[in-house]
Amino acid sequence: MAEDCCGTQLFEGCQLGGTDVISLSDCPWRLVVSDMDGTLVSGTTALAHLGAWIGHEPKIEGLEEKLAGGQVSDREVAEGYALFYKGVGLADAVEAMSKIPSIDDIRPGVAMLRQRSVEAFIATVSWSFAARGLADLWGFSKVCGAELELDRSSGRFTGRVARHFQPEDKVAFVAEHCRRSGIEMEQVVAIGDSRSDLPLFRAVGFSVALNATSDARSAASVAVDGTSFLAALHAVPDLLS
Repeated sequence: MAEDCCGTQLFEGCQLGGTDVISLSDCPWRLVVSDMDGTLVSGTTALAHLGAWIGHEPKIEGLEEKLAGGQVSDREVAEGYALFYKGVGLADAVEAMSKIPSIDDIRPGVAMLRQRSVEAFIATVSWSFAARGLADLWGFSKVCGAELELDRSSGRFTGRVARHFQPEDKVAFVAEHCRRSGIEMEQVVAIGDSRSDLPLFRAVGFSVALNATSDARSAASVAVDGTSFLAALHAVPDLLS
């Protein structure tokens, strides 16, 4: 956790979890990085799900379509939605995220990766606290994303963005982890569904477009449609075999 001069805590988006590698294998892959919205989360997004929970109307109508078309930026979205979280407790928001719809077999899939000494991360351009809550639920060991400012004394969000996060930041996050861990980017698998995943798709050794848009399908090593996380993992050569 980082702290500013006013005693306000900045909720860090890239954090270690409590999951350890439990065995070794000859798997050629060392890290699987999955997107959140549209990939692990299905039928909605963290913004929409939390918005309904908080009780506010969509700030930007047709948000997903406008993001895909480049009519709004991830920065504009974060700034536009951050104010709705003013006074909202972090613990309450994380609990709300635990009820978000998702694809099947995420936790078993992450456990299978861990058994093969393959780390599993969530990388999103949405809120890092939302990804962190799901990571703890499913067993992912690290997350990154946009950060909301958190008041340490109350455990509640201030309604301000502490750090913006762009699609290219996913690449920087993964590359820095690989540098520190002695992993080659060619040993990384990326799983995603849309334009925010394209820079990472281009930077890693293998990519899976899961229930994805046409541009993500074109950029990925393979495209998969289905309701199970295991389907995406099985599409990667020698990952689970």
